Amino acid sequence: MSAGPVSGFPFTAVVGMDDSKRALECALINPSIKAVLIRGRCGSAKTTLARAVGSITDRMVVNCPLNITDEQLFGGIDVEQAMRTGEATLQPGLLSKADGNILYIDDINLMDRGMLAGILDVIATGVVNVERGPISSSYHCDTTLIATMNPDDCDVSSHVLDRFDLCAYSPEMTEEQRASILQRNMEFCDDQEGFLKSFSKTEEAERRKMATASKILSMVTISDELIDVISELCIKVGADGLRGDLAMVNCSKSLAALNGRDEVMKKDVEEAAVLCLPHRRNYDQPPPPPEEPQEQDEDDGQQQNDDQNETSEQDEDQQQYDDHQDDLEQNGQPPMEMPDLEEMMFEIGRQFRVIDYLDSNERLPSRTKTRKGRRVMAISADGTGRYARSKIPVGDKRDIAFDATLRAAAPYQNVRERNGLSFVIEPQDIRTKVRERRSGNTLLFLVDASGSLGVRKRMSTVKGAILSMLKESYVKRDRIGMMAFRRDSAEMILPPTKSVEYSYKCLEEMPTGGKTPLSEALIRVNEYMTAYARCHVGERCFVILVTDGRANVPLQEGKDANEEVQRIAEDIGVPNVRWIVVDASGGFMRFDNAQRLAEKMGARYFRLEDLDADRFAEGVKAAIDS
Repeated sequence: MSAGPVSGFPFTAVVGMDDSKRALECALINPSIKAVLIRGRCGSAKTTLARAVGSITDRMVVNCPLNITDEQLFGGIDVEQAMRTGEATLQPGLLSKADGNILYIDDINLMDRGMLAGILDVIATGVVNVERGPISSSYHCDTTLIATMNPDDCDVSSHVLDRFDLCAYSPEMTEEQRASILQRNMEFCDDQEGFLKSFSKTEEAERRKMATASKILSMVTISDELIDVISELCIKVGADGLRGDLAMVNCSKSLAALNGRDEVMKKDVEEAAVLCLPHRRNYDQPPPPPEEPQEQDEDDGQQQNDDQNETSEQDEDQQQYDDHQDDLEQNGQPPMEMPDLEEMMFEIGRQFRVIDYLDSNERLPSRTKTRKGRRVMAISADGTGRYARSKIPVGDKRDIAFDATLRAAAPYQNVRERNGLSFVIEPQDIRTKVRERRSGNTLLFLVDASGSLGVRKRMSTVKGAILSMLKESYVKRDRIGMMAFRRDSAEMILPPTKSVEYSYKCLEEMPTGGKTPLSEALIRVNEYMTAYARCHVGERCFVILVTDGRANVPLQEGKDANEEVQRIAEDIGVPNVRWIVVDASGGFMRFDNAQRLAEKMGARYFRLEDLDADRFAEGVKAAIDS
């Protein structure tokens, strides 16, 4: 094995990661593309690929560690100069080294939100403005940001994602790719210099391709028809603002230049859509209009297929009810409630990768003692967590920030009586640390287990979606509870716990059938979460209501159950408790009961199918091909 310092892993030697490679190539040749994000699970070569860009460009890769402070990153007072002259002058931060180079941040989702916002502002403006104490200064920083993240740790807000021009996802590796990765890794470890030499020609060819593309880029044109396609795609995914449109145009031009063409083609737009749109999808869009009924012969064929699969008397009763339900919906009549015959038990349906339905990226209130987790950033009140910044203390002066204290005292050393001391600190110079750490949430699933969700075995789909959310919450170390409502009451079947196995058992054994006491469920869960929030001050809690929104059991006899539910929803409100409504309705016709319920509560609204993060790629491809 060779000794001595050697270069990193070659860019062209990384197996797979084609989307990520194209995104990085586009950013390196196009100054208008300022930020690239690579998302993927641990061990998928995100970091290796990002750091390898230094081998195909003359620009230096400047690494920004997560434990960096504001002063180290943006700049602060020059302590040595202040002690020598008594003048407060600016000492530029790490971003000054990134000027004209590439700024790289690993696990950017774990970075302080305020610091990340400052970095993205610098990337957009090219200027670092420092306003700290007696310092008011600025310096230039023209750089390209390359960042990586593992969404299993925690995600970032949709606003932050939108600031990244391109976002690539690490794919699953095939058996052949895995074998190739192992082979190349062993060769690199055994003889690094020889391995680099074996890829020197491909690296040089990559550099020439990039240089040629940079020259062609200014001559690349795009037709009005393709611009219309880009705008249509951005509208379909609900992208806010125009960053998505601009990113797609710049990316399409870059892809054309990399392919040696001076005109954008449709396939460039298709490839750009994969890099520019998935992370900008807006899941809060209004639901699409109801689908048209299928042709009668298709229904008959499906009916024959279902009849072949019916093996029990209970399933036959269910099928008869479904047929009547279809007739009602096709005639424009409201669906009837499932008859309360026997309790039905539905299996757990297909599971999937869940979107960030909580949007849990805002900072918690200060001075809280929340449980440790992997969901949101909390300001610690117990002395644990990373040192994020300093502050002027109020009251007790514990957990002193010595670096900030020294910087505050440095400009006054020339005018203070030292009395033989090398450095004099006075009470007004003291600064204390502000610590932050990741925290978990409490999620209470309020599940509609009435007979209306037995229609077309919809409850099986509901259980699959809930289990997908439960697993995602388990990874984020959330506390999970479950309450179900059916017949004439709501029942707490699982108090908040961290046991995903017990949650699965309760979900699997949850029966379905009977009427829908939605009013009773809202009242009871509101009372429970009010008491829970009082015992867990500062903890962020969510109630995820999974229902079709149609009630038929009023609290007051003779009242309209649906109108009563809407009135109750307007009065529901518990501090630090947020509501999410998941519309579980299905069929040819969709009723807006669940959506109106979400509006009354001020809750986020999702259709059950919108929770599936993997449906997006198919939707984009279908939109392009149409």
